[in-house]
Amino acid sequence: MKKSIVATSLALVSASSFAANYSIDTRIDAMGGAGTAASSYLTAGFHNPALVALEPEAAFGILLPVIGIQYRDPDEFVDALEDFGGVFDSFSNDPQNPDNISATANALENLQNKVAYASGGVGGAIAIPTSTISGNFYVKGYTEAVIIPEVEDADITAIENVGSGQAPTLTSKARVLAFGVVDVGLALAGNVELAGQRIALGVTPKSQKYYTYHYEVSINDFEADDWDSDANQTEESAFNIDLGAAWQSGPLRLGFAAKNLIEKDIKTVNFTRDYTYEIGPLYTVGGAFVTHLFTVAVDIDLNEQKRFTATSGPAIKDNTQLIRLGAEFDAWGWAQVRGGYIEDLEDTLDGTLTMGLGLSPFNTVHFDLAAQFSDNNSYGGSAQLSFTF
Repeated sequence: MKKSIVATSLALVSASSFAANYSIDTRIDAMGGAGTAASSYLTAGFHNPALVALEPEAAFGILLPVIGIQYRDPDEFVDALEDFGGVFDSFSNDPQNPDNISATANALENLQNKVAYASGGVGGAIAIPTSTISGNFYVKGYTEAVIIPEVEDADITAIENVGSGQAPTLTSKARVLAFGVVDVGLALAGNVELAGQRIALGVTPKSQKYYTYHYEVSINDFEADDWDSDANQTEESAFNIDLGAAWQSGPLRLGFAAKNLIEKDIKTVNFTRDYTYEIGPLYTVGGAFVTHLFTVAVDIDLNEQKRFTATSGPAIKDNTQLIRLGAEFDAWGWAQVRGGYIEDLEDTLDGTLTMGLGLSPFNTVHFDLAAQFSDNNSYGGSAQLSFTF
């Protein structure tokens, strides 16, 4: 089941090129996601459009592809949810068996207050830095899913008190809420002189296509392969815009990014619950110390990133506000070692360690790998291939 969730999430990403305002950049993923001041001109559209102009003498570059996936299930909820269907079937076949009664009541109670997350993304970019206006055309995809239960205490009581009757019909639900966006953007940036300082300013107009999925089913009938069916889907198209600024003096960089400045609420399919995904501005500041041999960077979200809200039912804890730290050590342009850490101020996600490797022979072909770890049942990884000429 757990592997099915991950596999279907990745298949969904690959098939539909989902995207959002999140980082999809293996190099920066390995550095804890701290890309507002530290990302390269080739992935600047993913982080801060102003960075396209910070390297006006850089070469023409192509990024194709980058792909990544994350899975978080610290309580092993998805495995327990998969197992519950079989436990309940055994109970239904022999509801007077004390062992079946105890096992089913305990298994259902064990699903309470649990949550799991799956996400993934793909992307590509073409960058042309110049001494006037630099450009970065990109397509990036991102999708994320949250798997949650709604366990009714009355169901546990009915199982425990089945007596000589038949197994009760459960009112408890299992639910998957998923969101994705397709971004097609053109990041444009240029440099201005202000008080003797060079400041890069950037803007990204972009088209977006939003997708939501809402899968609701009786908790004993959950099937991972059904959550992305057409009956559970909505889709909308919209226009949005990102802004960015960056200042550089020697090796020191400061950056600011404002993403998705046009707010949008997207409603899911309505079953017994009505959910809305909130698209709103995310403001991030970053700093970096960049040399030929090493880079250190930090990003701080200035506001929380909101996601699903509901007019009724249990609250969904999926808001985040992240602090990201990262470092990169470069072996004379041929190989790179990277590491980082992510902390969530909203305590939705556990602290996450990141690490990665890069190879860049002749500074022309660039192959990068990244991995993320937070506990024994939460992990992520990404890979990308790029070329600079």
